[in-house]
Amino acid sequence: MFKLLHKNIMKLDRHLHIDIDQMPAEGLDKLPNKLAPFVWFFAKQVKWPLIGIAVTEGAFAMLISVMFWYVGELVAQESYGAAMLWLGVALLAIRFVVGTLAEIFYHLVYTPYVGNLVRRQLYWYTARQSLAFFQNDFAGRIANKLLQSAPSLRDAVKSTIGSVWFALTFTATNLWFLFHADVLLALPLAIWLVGYAYILWCFVPKVQRRSTEHSEDMSTLTGQIVDSFTNALPIKYFARTDHEDARVVGLLRKHSSSFRGVTSTIWQMTFVIDIMNTLLLIATAYVGYILIQTQGQAGIAATAMALPMVFQATFQSGWIMFEVSGIFENLGRVQEGIEILTRKHDVTDQKKAQDLAVDRTSSDIRFDAVTFNYGKKSEENDLVFDKFNLHIPAGQKVGLVGRSGAGKSTITSLLVRAYDVQDGAIEIGGKNISEITQESLRRHITVVTQESYLFHRSIIDNIRYGKPEASEDEVIAAAKRASAHEFILGLEDNRGRKGYQAHVGERGVKLSGGQKQRIGIARAILKDAPILILDEATSALDSESEHAIQTALEGIMEDKTVLAIAHRLSTLRQMDRILVMEAGEIIEDGTHDELINLPKGHYAKLWNMQSGGFLKEAA
Repeated sequence: MFKLLHKNIMKLDRHLHIDIDQMPAEGLDKLPNKLAPFVWFFAKQVKWPLIGIAVTEGAFAMLISVMFWYVGELVAQESYGAAMLWLGVALLAIRFVVGTLAEIFYHLVYTPYVGNLVRRQLYWYTARQSLAFFQNDFAGRIANKLLQSAPSLRDAVKSTIGSVWFALTFTATNLWFLFHADVLLALPLAIWLVGYAYILWCFVPKVQRRSTEHSEDMSTLTGQIVDSFTNALPIKYFARTDHEDARVVGLLRKHSSSFRGVTSTIWQMTFVIDIMNTLLLIATAYVGYILIQTQGQAGIAATAMALPMVFQATFQSGWIMFEVSGIFENLGRVQEGIEILTRKHDVTDQKKAQDLAVDRTSSDIRFDAVTFNYGKKSEENDLVFDKFNLHIPAGQKVGLVGRSGAGKSTITSLLVRAYDVQDGAIEIGGKNISEITQESLRRHITVVTQESYLFHRSIIDNIRYGKPEASEDEVIAAAKRASAHEFILGLEDNRGRKGYQAHVGERGVKLSGGQKQRIGIARAILKDAPILILDEATSALDSESEHAIQTALEGIMEDKTVLAIAHRLSTLRQMDRILVMEAGEIIEDGTHDELINLPKGHYAKLWNMQSGGFLKEAA
């Protein structure tokens, strides 16, 4: 029997299984930013399991009312004939089957998958936000909202069907039976129902509002704790542990206060409903007493049916109250998540965007009358670039020099489409980068930044990130070219994993700055894209490592179009061309030797101002 049941359950599961790695039919270019459309957007993707839950819950609710009616009929007939007994057995059997089906829909079909389906789609959408999106908020806060919104939406929809729909069906069926027995007998339950709905109408919005505030406090607290743990090093070095502790305590106090606001509102609602439940029981018993006095056996039968019904209604009232409060609490979390997670993408691919296909001989770069100001609605004098022009032939190595704020990093950020320009165009190989897909654009560009970003994964996974299909031999060869192979072999993590299998810790905290940088450079070597951007790529290295890396970089720069930003001007002497920038404009353009010999030249002045090979920052 159990094998047959298991077989049928598995067969049903195959038909109703929800694949979490699916996208909506209309695509995921945007998400609804209002609560009801947002919930419906995901609910309609799992409509068949939801229909199954609604049908089985409705049937189960009606069966409970029918069983109370059945008790009344037994009392009315004053005899237990075979037909009535078999009817009771049939009702119990049907109730068992319907209840089992409802549990299957809940526990095997809906609950395990829907939350992660929502998470998967929210992650897909959020991961494609612009760089500015992630720079303007806590990563921990964004992650918390994503992870929290998905199960909250799942549970809100489930509770709406499993409790509200169930309660409505059960109450409607009860009222139908009671009205047919005697109108007076149905009156207390009808009045109680109106009062119950009114209490929910008064209190539940307060619960939702305070739950939203509590959820926001929770997200802020999570973001603060993650931020503190992520920046453990400066906290220790600056002896600011007590300072961070005070910040967390302040947020915990705020979290406790908002949480008490939620629990206090729920307690008040519970107290009022308990009073109403007591009055309902007294009123129903009083009407039943009158019916027994006036109708005799028929009154006893009606009362035998009515009292269990109202008892069940009062028992369920607390459950429904908590379920409804939970629904609005969950919807509050969803609403809070919507504000961040549904933001429109700042940088998007055009519908007819094509993949970029250039090689080392055709990877020239052109900025054509580019105007840009990081999206600020401000005056013209706040523009970073105003009709900026630049052409870099394929294979040319260009150094960018200038004080902070001159526009050097903005050039590289615009080139990889971290932002879109307000006007003008940027072309690679003669193609406007706004008309090609972001993924294909970035596949053709390798970026080595001042800080090497590492994942909390193995060394080999971090290097292989530049070329996922690379063999272990290719990874090792890249590490050797980046002067990283020797120190990698000596690594061991806290689980005993060694060498290339050792994990580096969150953001590579187990490695020195120079070691992280060399792994990042090994990753760039492995990617081997036709365009190479070096943003202070050797600034974190000691002199010995820098010399080795400079040699390696010279090798990988061959035949590539290179943009190199450096304050250490000596690292740019090997460039074919050096651009000196000031306030978003190119004020000098030439080789190192040409620029250093310009009378009163800006580059020559900077070269002479250097101390230890570094460009001094403006005061």
